[in-house]
Amino acid sequence: MAISTDSRLNQVKAYMLRYIVQNNLKSNDQLPSEAATAKELGVSRNTLREAYISLENEGIIVRRHGIGTFVANPPLIQDSLNDFSPFAQIIQSVGYTPDFKTLSVELVAPEPEVSEVLKLKSSNQVRYISRLVYADRKPVIYVEDFIPPDVDTQIGSWDDFKGNMVEVLSSALHTPLHQIQSRIRAGSLSSEVSHYLDLPVGAPVLSVRSTIFNKENRPVTFSKLCFDSDVIELNIVRMI
Repeated sequence: MAISTDSRLNQVKAYMLRYIVQNNLKSNDQLPSEAATAKELGVSRNTLREAYISLENEGIIVRRHGIGTFVANPPLIQDSLNDFSPFAQIIQSVGYTPDFKTLSVELVAPEPEVSEVLKLKSSNQVRYISRLVYADRKPVIYVEDFIPPDVDTQIGSWDDFKGNMVEVLSSALHTPLHQIQSRIRAGSLSSEVSHYLDLPVGAPVLSVRSTIFNKENRPVTFSKLCFDSDVIELNIVRMI
């Protein structure tokens, strides 16, 4: 596979990201030698090293002098929103076995943030689902989903829900979904969530707010997520 002279650095980086994902490499798995990779791509060792330095700065690989180059944090490459099942992929990418548990499914009066995001009237109730995602039986992600009533009625029963919200929505709405908008920030664990993740109040976590939109750019789900940042890191690459 020869790399063209245009944007060689970015092309080499894209190739390495694809290589890691397609070969299902985990943390601490070794990459091929620089000489072999440079020959495969038809680029100089200097170009390859520049790409490696960039990937190392992004936390994806780590180079060990005299030993080789290893995966640090495998990327999660998203090509299609409708094929996206992030939790299992994220957990598997760091070498754990994922599992899932629904804690509650009920109708609730939405708080102001939920009403604003989902563009609801004050009298509307929303479907509320709380769930835990496990890595080797350790709870690592706490999720709260809010589904507007017009979407909830199309889904019908939540009895067979297996944790892939995108899959449920695209199937029930009979239309491809358009995009997920997410806000990610570092935070400290609240007292309300600490017992779910079996962590002390104030522990460092990743706090995520995500909204899924349909093709008409209408919000169909709003989710609040809390990640145990000692176990799970978000390292998502969007390839164009």
